[in-house]
Amino acid sequence: MGQPFENKKEILSTLKKRSDFLRVAKSQKKWITPALIIQTCPKEEKNIRVGYTASKKVGNAVLRNKAKRRMRELVKQVFTKSGRIGYDYVLIARPGITQASFKDLIRDLKWSLKRLHDDKVKGEPAN
Repeated sequence: MGQPFENKKEILSTLKKRSDFLRVAKSQKKWITPALIIQTCPKEEKNIRVGYTASKKVGNAVLRNKAKRRMRELVKQVFTKSGRIGYDYVLIARPGITQASFKDLIRDLKWSLKRLHDDKVKGEPAN
């Protein structure tokens, strides 16, 4: 899927602007798991940018911060091998993220990325 990375810090960066979050949401390409929603869209740059969102539906401030910490760690472990260069991603926490085992979260994220980038599943022509 993705290319191997020499320097992870240069490849992974964080989305910060609201306009970037809205652009990714507008693409309407997403995958939903019990603990996360993953949205993605292509871009021109040669890196991976990731944004994190945890609304009050997840819980109080302590639980929202825990959810975002877990998502950041998931990205470090999974996106370096399964993420695609040239894409923006937004991870949205769902209420079950703080209770789910980390192993299950990793499995779900890998599966989601595989499904999001599988051209045959989406009906797009394979190159």
